[in-house]
Amino acid sequence: MTNYLCRFPDGAAGLGLLVLRACYAPVPFGIAAILPPLTIGTTVLRLLAGVVAVLLLSGFATRVAALVLGAAILAMLPFSAPIQQALLAAHVGGCAAMAMLGAGAYSLDARRHGHRVIHLQTRPPDRGGTD
Repeated sequence: MTNYLCRFPDGAAGLGLLVLRACYAPVPFGIAAILPPLTIGTTVLRLLAGVVAVLLLSGFATRVAALVLGAAILAMLPFSAPIQQALLAAHVGGCAAMAMLGAGAYSLDARRHGHRVIHLQTRPPDRGGTD
């Protein structure tokens, strides 16, 4: 029996991760739009939102970007209306899934670290005795 472990899944799974990243890329801009205008911290947070969106879309440092986005959504949770809290909680779940799964084969992470497939083969048990 031969199993394999793929660090950057391709095919349908890789395409699904690409779609997931593309769907979550505009979310930081929605969070930045909620912030009050004309404060210095708001400008920095909006720039950070742009950086996180570009990282998610390109698939570069995807796990870190997903964790940052999930933390930002969690920070906005107490200040949201109850109906929005369920939607934000779903977004946190999506960010957690993206952080655990990684970027997939169609990303800069896969190009940078190399698309590797590791084949795991079972060996017969050692006989442990003398011949």
